[in-house]
Amino acid sequence: MKSLIALVFAMSMMIPLAANASWGVIAVDDQVGEKDPAYGVGGGDSKAEATKNAMKFCKEASGTKCDVAVTYEKCGAYASSRKYSGTGTASTAQEAKKKALDECNNASCRVLIADCN
Repeated sequence: MKSLIALVFAMSMMIPLAANASWGVIAVDDQVGEKDPAYGVGGGDSKAEATKNAMKFCKEASGTKCDVAVTYEKCGAYASSRKYSGTGTASTAQEAKKKALDECNNASCRVLIADCN
């Protein structure tokens, strides 16, 4: 578990997420279970390019069933409790996180990733 988190963190440090891109996408492999989901964040000049990048990074983070969780032009966030999940988009990361937690609607939900263009 710690090695997966370290791998995801290291990958996020090596690649620009959605910085300076027109679109951002968070892709997640959120199978119900005991571990946090694998995810990838991708940016691009189009939704298609951002989706392709996010799916690639999700798979590189050991995701086997990656799906697009949220697409955004400003900021996006993904929250999960391993059983419930929620997404949010807004003009700021803080607002997107709040929306994701509200949609997740479970006391054990926490924000796993938030990103802004």
